[in-house]
Amino acid sequence: MRLDPPHPSTGNRNDSAGVKSCNGGDKPADSAPIIIDCETSSRKSSEPHESKEFESKEEAFNFYKAHALSVGFSAIIKASRRSRISGKFIDAKFVCTRYGAKPETSSLAESSELTRNAHVKKKRGRINRSWSKTDCKACMHVKRRQDGRWIVSSFVKEHNHDLVIDSAGLRNVCSSNSAQVRRKKMCPSLARHESTGLNSSGSISGFREGDVQVLLEYFSCMQDDNPFFFYAIDLNKKQLLRNVFWADAKGRIDYLNFGDVVLFDTMYKRNESKLPFVPFIGMNNHFEFVLLGCGFVADESKSSYAWLLRAWLRSVHGRAPKVILTDQDPMLKEAVDEVLPASRHCFCLWHVLSKIPEKLGYAMRQHKELVDEFHKCILKSQTEEQFEKSWWKLVDRFELRSDKWIESLHDDRLRWVPMYMKDTFLAGLSSPQRLESIVSVLDRCLLRKASLKEFLQQYKIMLHERCEDEAKSEFDSWQRQPGLKSPSPYGKQMAQIYTHAVFKKFQVEVLGVVACHPKLEGRDDDATNIFKVHDFEENQVYLVTWNEDTADASCACRMFEYNGFLCRHVMIVLQICGVNTIPTKYILRRWTKNVKNGEGARQVDGIESRNERYSDLYQRACKLGDVASLCQETYRIATAAVEEAVRKCESINNAVQTVLHPSSPSNYALHESQGLIQGKTKTEEIISGKEKE
Repeated sequence: MRLDPPHPSTGNRNDSAGVKSCNGGDKPADSAPIIIDCETSSRKSSEPHESKEFESKEEAFNFYKAHALSVGFSAIIKASRRSRISGKFIDAKFVCTRYGAKPETSSLAESSELTRNAHVKKKRGRINRSWSKTDCKACMHVKRRQDGRWIVSSFVKEHNHDLVIDSAGLRNVCSSNSAQVRRKKMCPSLARHESTGLNSSGSISGFREGDVQVLLEYFSCMQDDNPFFFYAIDLNKKQLLRNVFWADAKGRIDYLNFGDVVLFDTMYKRNESKLPFVPFIGMNNHFEFVLLGCGFVADESKSSYAWLLRAWLRSVHGRAPKVILTDQDPMLKEAVDEVLPASRHCFCLWHVLSKIPEKLGYAMRQHKELVDEFHKCILKSQTEEQFEKSWWKLVDRFELRSDKWIESLHDDRLRWVPMYMKDTFLAGLSSPQRLESIVSVLDRCLLRKASLKEFLQQYKIMLHERCEDEAKSEFDSWQRQPGLKSPSPYGKQMAQIYTHAVFKKFQVEVLGVVACHPKLEGRDDDATNIFKVHDFEENQVYLVTWNEDTADASCACRMFEYNGFLCRHVMIVLQICGVNTIPTKYILRRWTKNVKNGEGARQVDGIESRNERYSDLYQRACKLGDVASLCQETYRIATAAVEEAVRKCESINNAVQTVLHPSSPSNYALHESQGLIQGKTKTEEIISGKEKE
C-alpha cells in the first residue's frame, strides 16, 4: 500500500477533516503482500503433550498461553489446588475462555435499588466472560511432582468453536527489511520519521517504540482480508501520529441497519486503561452491542474529538445518526455540535450517574442518603413540574447550589434526564447501569493495561467471537420459536416478529400487565385519553396517554424511548380499550428478525454511474456474506447464485461491442463515491489548512 498526494482538483475539499484515510483494494502488482503466519514446525513444537515438564506453575501457564496465541484462542486459569500440608500449589487446570456453559442472561435492571451501585468499580482483573461460553472442553491439566517440577497430566486439544489465528503482524515473524518496505509504501511520512529514529510511537499515550508500525501492519492485513476495511490517521505538526480511527467491514455494514443510535464511549480514555481507546458502539437486533468504529486519541481536546467524529462519519458515507450518546463533557459537546449538528445529542445516563461519587464525594460523606435521593429525583419524575420541584428540593437539602457540576447538569437537563426523553429513541444504549455486555468484552482488551500488540490480538479474537455469537442468535431466532408464558395476544403477535432476545425482554412486560391497574383520569382537547396506571409490582403510579384516532400512546416510564418496545402500562390501557394488537408504529424494524432483509435497498434503475454501481454491488455483497454465512445450506445457495450471476453478466458483457467505460473505474472516483477502491490501492491525503500542535 502507499499514500498518494491529494487529487489536484479537490486537494482542499475536506480540509477540516485533517485525515489520511485508507479504504482497501487490490495490491499493486509490484508490491506483493507479506504473508504473516507461524511456521508449522513451530506450532507443533508449542503444542502440549502428556509428560511435558515445567519448572513452575507460572511457566506451565505461560506455555499454554503461547500455545493459545499460536492456535487462535485465549486461555485462563480455571482452577488450582494447594496441598493441605505444605500449602503449596500441587495442580492447576488451564482452559479456553469459552470453557463452561453459557448462563441465562437477565434483563437489564432499571430500578434505583440496583442503579445506586452503578459507580462501583469491578475488582482489577475480575472480568466476566460468561457471554462467550460455548462449553468448549479444550484444556491442559498440570500437576506438581515430589521433586517440585510440574508435568502435563492431561491435554484436550479439540475446540467446539472457530479459532482465530492472528495474522495482523502481532508476532515477529516477518523480516525487518520486507516490513520496512511495506510500511514506507503505507505511510511515507511515518516511515521517514521511523528511519531517523525521531519517534515511532507517535504522540498517543500508551504507545511504545515501534507501535506505529505494528498498527499500520495491522491495518494493511485487515484490508487484505476485506477491502471494505476503513482507517484514517491524523498527524501533528511534526508529522507524528496523533489520532487514529478504523472501522471493519462488518461494522460499516451493521451501521446501515443499526446506525440510528450510536454511543461514542470515551470512558476508556479517562479510566485506568493504558491505551486511550474510544469506540463507536451500536445495538443490533439481538440486544448485542456492535462496534461501528474505533479510535485512539492523543488528548481530550475538541480538535481530537472532532477529528475522530469526522473520520467515522466518512467511514459511513456521511450518514449521521439520529441520536449520538456521549459522556457529559464540554469538549465533546462542542465537537458533536460542530460535526453532527443534525443529530440529537444526549448524555448517557450511566455516565452521569457514575460521576456522583467523584463530583459529590464531599457531600456524600456528610449525607449517606444523597445517592438514593438523586436517583429518585431523576428516575421517578414524570413531568417537568415534578422534576423541577424535586431537583431544587434536592439541591437545597444537600447544599449544592454553588456546585458547578450540579449547575451544568441542570443546564443540560434536556440531554439526559429521562423525563425529557419523550419521542427520543435510545436503543437500549442509555440506562442507569452500564451495559454488562460492553463491560465484559471491552474490559478484556483494556482493563489490564494491555500493550498495543496484546490489545490488537484480543480485539481480533473478540470481533470473531462477536460474529459467532450473532450468527448463533440469528439462527436461533429463525429456526426456533420462543416459549410463550401467557395467552396474551400481544405475546403471540410479537413472538413471530421479534428476535428471541428482544421478545424475552418484551415478554417480561407482557407478564407484568396483570400487576397493573388502570384508571381513566380524563381526556384532552384532541381526544387523547389520560390514564393513571398503578403498577403494584413497582409500587409506582404512571401517567399513560392513548389516542384511538391516531393510535398514539405514551407512558411516563419511558420504556419505549429507552428500549424500543411498549411497556406493561401501555398494554393494559390498550387491553381495556379493546386494542388486541400492538400498533405498527410501535414495532421497530430494528428489533425484528427481518431487519437485514431488503431494508434500504436502492432502486437499481436509478444508478447511472459505473462507480456508483460498483459501490452499491460491493455493499450488497458484504450484506450477502453476512446472511449467507450462517449455515452451510445458505452458503451453497449464495455461492451458486453468485456463480450463475457472474456467468450471465460475462455473457452479456461479451455480447456488447461498445462499453461505456472499458477500463476499470478510476481509483480516485471510486474513493469519492463510496470509499471503495478497485485496482491499485490509493489513499487520499487531505492536508489540513490548520496545522495541529
